Amino acid sequence: MDNKSILRRSYQKKFDTLKKAVIDRPQQGWLKTIREFLGMTTTQLAQKIGVSQPRVVNMEKNEKNIKISTMERIADALNCDFFYALIPREKIDDIIYNQARKKAIKILDKVNQNMGLENQLAETKELLEDIIKELLDSNISRIWDKED
Repeated sequence: MDNKSILRRSYQKKFDTLKKAVIDRPQQGWLKTIREFLGMTTTQLAQKIGVSQPRVVNMEKNEKNIKISTMERIADALNCDFFYALIPREKIDDIIYNQARKKAIKILDKVNQNMGLENQLAETKELLEDIIKELLDSNISRIWDKED
């Protein structure tokens, strides 16, 4: 097992833990929710982060469009930590395997077309698994190429 595989498996455990800990975004957004929990007005927050009060109102309405650096500054002003994470929807190994499988099917389809074997079933399970294994054992980035 190579270092990337070990690191990937280590992070998978962290991803699994994060998935359990993630809570839904409040309906009115994190900024407004936390600010209101603290009893802070938009004017007070604006003063703390050095922007206008209407700008804070706009940021609260458009929370998803705020730069990460701005979110970090606001979080600091609210005495909070800001976390930014990409959490895979599936296990990383499953994402990689499924993508390799899609790529292998495309390769088999192309081989069948080039050899004029549309009526023959070249896509046997064994051949498909061999191609998947070759894709995973070689330069793995190939599985993400649009065309071979």
